[in-house]
Amino acid sequence: MENTLARLGYVGVLIGTFMEGETTILLAAIFAKFGYLNLKHVMFCSFVGTFVGDCSFFFFGKLFGRSIVERYEFLRNKAIRSNEMIHRYRHLILFVMRFLAGFRSIILLLLGCADLRSSRFLAVDLVSSIVWSILVSLIGYIFADVVYLFVSDVKGYEKIVMTFAVIAAVAAILIYRRFIRREEEQFHGD
Repeated sequence: MENTLARLGYVGVLIGTFMEGETTILLAAIFAKFGYLNLKHVMFCSFVGTFVGDCSFFFFGKLFGRSIVERYEFLRNKAIRSNEMIHRYRHLILFVMRFLAGFRSIILLLLGCADLRSSRFLAVDLVSSIVWSILVSLIGYIFADVVYLFVSDVKGYEKIVMTFAVIAAVAAILIYRRFIRREEEQFHGD
């Protein structure tokens, strides 16, 4: 079980942080505290996953975002207001969006549509990705102490912990998808 978690855990962190990843990185850091994963590797994988994901969404917005915005009138109205905010608070938005769970990909697409220089985006995103991956990993690692209070023999509860982790991850994905679907329906209704 430990070998499987170690092999697939880092791949899971990369994939999970590519999209959003707060739940993924918190669980991975807890597993690092339990000795299944290495905390430094969790931090590194979360940094790589989130930075590559950010760049993908940003450059997708840069390449295709404007044509999508121009195609739909409801997006055009929102894009004008978001462009004004992006130009006024671009560095703050770029740094803070990292900590806004569920909105990162949308904000990155809008940033790509705006006239934000790629070099500026890469520099600020590099710093925010490093800070985010270290901070969230440490929170998960410290939170694992609370888990230790309730589970003194982790090896004995290995299957329960793994089952809970899988159920929590699936539930988080389903809730996120439902939230995004609801937001899209409201967005299309405006």
